[in-house]
Amino acid sequence: MTTGIGDVVRSTAGHDRGQLLLVLREEGDFLWLVDGKSRDMEAPKKKRRKHVAPAGPWTHPVRDRLRSGGPVLDSEIRRALAAFQNRSHETKEV
Repeated sequence: MTTGIGDVVRSTAGHDRGQLLLVLREEGDFLWLVDGKSRDMEAPKKKRRKHVAPAGPWTHPVRDRLRSGGPVLDSEIRRALAAFQNRSHETKEV
């Protein structure tokens, strides 16, 4: 599964291992990642593709706006990641 702008990924290496992040942009072998808290839109984390794993499929208005180049706030990113995490917990419990 490939990752693209607006996708949710899980860090597999580094001090942020296990954390959910949102792909802000792609640049060759690197991804620029945000979480809306420690990594906001002004200071995204640059990480190699091999150090993240796709967290699963999802659809959300934030994803659509990132892909179309529209404005996105850090608070919207936090809510989107929280919704993704809640959705994944609900499917595991069933």
